[in-house]
Amino acid sequence: MASTDRLIQGLILFSTVLGVFFLWEVSSLLPSFVFDAIAFGWVLWVIDSVLTFLRPNVSYYMGLLLAFLTLGATLSQPEHYSLIGSGNLEAAATLIVGSSAQIAIIIAVAYRFVAVRRTRPP
Repeated sequence: MASTDRLIQGLILFSTVLGVFFLWEVSSLLPSFVFDAIAFGWVLWVIDSVLTFLRPNVSYYMGLLLAFLTLGATLSQPEHYSLIGSGNLEAAATLIVGSSAQIAIIIAVAYRFVAVRRTRPP
């Protein structure tokens, strides 16, 4: 179980760091109110990163929720799909790596929840 916990913690921290690069990339492209909303979401990832050290179980639930919200916001935008074919390697890499990290968080947290449930006595 410890390796799964470390994996989840690492993925949450990775998503937070990747958010810095994402914010830097979109800072000049988006209207200020959209950028502010995205920055608020990043602050939630920072809070979740801190919680991975202080309250890991709370962090797993928050990370799962944030991963679903982030992935949903990313995949619902048709403009994001055009980035892959546009030749902008930096933006496409951020999109692909970030989405992959969100999927990995969802899978790892779901696996952990199932594993914990199986180890508890009936």
